Amino acid sequence: MKKLLMIFSLLMVTFLTTGCIYIAPGVGTIQGIVISSQDNVRTIKEKETLQLTAKVYPETSDQNVHWSTSEKEVAVVDQNGLVTAISKGYVNIVATSIADATIKQSFTIIVEENLEEMINPESIKITAKDDKTTCKVGETISLSAVVSPNDANQSVVWSSSDPTVATVARGVVTPLKEGTVVITANARGFENVKDTITLTFEKGDAPVVSKDWESMDYATHQYYMDAEDATPLKVKGVVTHISPAKDNQVNYVIQNGTDGYYIYAQNSLLFPVELGKTYELGGFKKYYSGLNEIVDVEYCIALEENISYTVNNISSLNPSSLDEMSKYHSSLVSGKASFISGAVSDTKAYSFHANVNGHETTLRVDPSYMSEAEFAGINKLISTAIEGTEFEFTGIMSAFGYGTPTPQIQIVKASDLVFAELSDEDVLIAVSKALEIPNSVSFAANSITLPTSLSNFEDITITWSSNSELINVTTGVVNHSTENMTVVLTATLSKGTTNYEVVFEVVVQAADNKEYEVLATLDLEDAADANQFGNSETKPGYAEAKVELGTPKATWLMRNALIAATSSDKYEGKMAIRAQAGQTAAETARIEIQKDDEYNVVEFAAAIYGKDASGIQIKIEYSLDSGTTWLVSEEIVTVTSSTLEIYRIKLPEGVKRIAIVVVENTGRRVNIDNIKLMK
Repeated sequence: MKKLLMIFSLLMVTFLTTGCIYIAPGVGTIQGIVISSQDNVRTIKEKETLQLTAKVYPETSDQNVHWSTSEKEVAVVDQNGLVTAISKGYVNIVATSIADATIKQSFTIIVEENLEEMINPESIKITAKDDKTTCKVGETISLSAVVSPNDANQSVVWSSSDPTVATVARGVVTPLKEGTVVITANARGFENVKDTITLTFEKGDAPVVSKDWESMDYATHQYYMDAEDATPLKVKGVVTHISPAKDNQVNYVIQNGTDGYYIYAQNSLLFPVELGKTYELGGFKKYYSGLNEIVDVEYCIALEENISYTVNNISSLNPSSLDEMSKYHSSLVSGKASFISGAVSDTKAYSFHANVNGHETTLRVDPSYMSEAEFAGINKLISTAIEGTEFEFTGIMSAFGYGTPTPQIQIVKASDLVFAELSDEDVLIAVSKALEIPNSVSFAANSITLPTSLSNFEDITITWSSNSELINVTTGVVNHSTENMTVVLTATLSKGTTNYEVVFEVVVQAADNKEYEVLATLDLEDAADANQFGNSETKPGYAEAKVELGTPKATWLMRNALIAATSSDKYEGKMAIRAQAGQTAAETARIEIQKDDEYNVVEFAAAIYGKDASGIQIKIEYSLDSGTTWLVSEEIVTVTSSTLEIYRIKLPEGVKRIAIVVVENTGRRVNIDNIKLMK
């Protein structure tokens, strides 16, 4: 669904002496909330407690939040963030900003059944693997803690006396520099039950150096792009972006003038780097699916140089051209664009699309490139963006993709997206395009859902009216006539004092209790055995294939559709046909039985695949002459549900073949199952 952009108040600051453009959020703007627990614990037992903390970003914002629970019978939470488990189940604990109630974040907790009465812990014993209490910087020490008595909760909370010397997570201690720390293990919920161990860290071994980096010439950006894998590269630049360190490794970007370089998996203990500082480094080229990297860094020194860099404006170029963007690879770029579409993920990387200088451009948001707060801030912007909104961007030029890579701009800060403000009327017109309801109501459905609000648009209300008693807009109850009837529904969207109406025509299928003769069925429950990648006979992709399936067994043609294991139990059975909408009729999905018979009713179940966009359309094609000529049924089904719904379409007498066809360019993928051909 395309969504409206809720504008953050943002303040642009002009060019500094470095030549870099900086954009800062407006005063008082809250970007997001991050909820955490000690050691990121998300599973507790009944009667246990778990302390959560919420940090509001930016850190200068009002830090007060209101805590709430989605399932009071599963767990409750007090206003200090202390969760108490009540009964087995799943619960979302929500922190809502006091200063801005539109900003909230949830934390999922699994409560497991506590089969035994809780036994209080009495003591803890820490042991180090191989009795190792001393190590060098660059190594780690693994600790374990045993709680007594044995039937007490074995969960402990780890802490370090000096996190600047060493950190500890789940018993793994990572030294950051030379020194001594005391590591403590506390019984969870019992502060006085604990044990400690003292660890000492020595200077780490010097890195292995295989090249004479000091005497080596600096590589040009073109050489960096063209070099083969394992080619030694020496470069120099100022750090413009650092991704969060993980497992003692850090990824970052340096830039010198217009030339940028991406450094991947550098040892952050041996070679720490800081944002805004200049470094000279040596490593080896690696090309990974469109992304040029420098890896295996074995030489990195800080320089006392003030190197300037340029944020390259690409507004007049074609950002979708690999050739044009090659010179800017790993560099900061900026420009003006018009938003097209994008579906946000709360946990994984995703892309959104924009028009830059008449070219559709991919912009990428990857949580591994940024802090949780920045990710939340960007998600808030994109989740409420609408088609056609003008915006300015700054990001890192990159590319990714197997075969021919797609140029893409990595967005790493919420403040690097500045959207234009829209009038209330423009907002309602844009939102109305995203409002979707089914264009037909199945004979088997007794109700229809008519939304009265839209996610992320709390200030917009929707009221409905109908020209027929077949659909009750207050309750959603549907009555079926003796024949198919078209009902006109009007949605009135309101924002403040501004209103906008949208008219929908919905076909209410006739009540149908007739017993039909079933001539052929295709129930994917036992249609095929899952194979590699979860696909069956039509693997490895959406190529055209013919399979012998169904009852009675018949030849079915699958084009742009494959038989695959479903990803969850929300679909009936273990298998389904995954059909994909193409850009043209020749590219879109087609499921056709290639067996002549006298069919005049087709029934099937369909659901949106995964998190793909709703609104995908399905039509029925039929042939009266064994497939020489194909006609199209007037009735088109729009699939909006993520769970299987049954659709039944009647056809003229004398139909010999039937095909279920996804209408081109109307969505992405749809699951189809339980096909019945009847008369």
